Amino acid sequence: MANDTHGDFLPRFWPETGDSARSRQWQQSNCALKRLLNRHRPLLEKATATAGTIRRGIDELIHTMESLRRRTCRFCPEPCCITNTVWFDFRDLLAMHLLDESLPARQAATEPGESCPFLDHHGCRLPWRMRPWMCLKYICPAQRALMKKDGRPDPTALADRIGRIEDQRFRMEAEVLDRIRIRRKSRTDPSTKLVG
Repeated sequence: MANDTHGDFLPRFWPETGDSARSRQWQQSNCALKRLLNRHRPLLEKATATAGTIRRGIDELIHTMESLRRRTCRFCPEPCCITNTVWFDFRDLLAMHLLDESLPARQAATEPGESCPFLDHHGCRLPWRMRPWMCLKYICPAQRALMKKDGRPDPTALADRIGRIEDQRFRMEAEVLDRIRIRRKSRTDPSTKLVG
């Protein structure tokens, strides 16, 4: 599947060199999710608005997280991109699809012991907005110690911002699942009325 595919029913994929069976399977799965969401798009206005709120919250968080990264990551003896297995979860994908954003060309998850496929010698190749939520919200022990030492950013305020985004992500997922479930039930049960 070409990376430049886009349209009402096909997602755009962020370009990446190389093609593998895993990458093709990932892209096919995302095409199926995109089609499902587009079929129910009129019912998903509230979920799409929540996805927009999540995106704005992440945009506000990026500067703080990048500042922490610059102060700690280059000195890290155990980079989390190498030692941890990270992945795009369902809520990551829902937000990207609802907002019609580009998607990564493959899943970030790798085999145990392999580093993230988006890591290179300069750090993560993915734009901040496209990174898995688990990467965006992660504050390593070195960063926690730094915040405790100099009080910036304020750890409590940062935890509150991350918590609000986390809550919104669960709300968005529930809205999508509820609306699709209501729609499916109304198709199978003629006595069920679709309530807005």
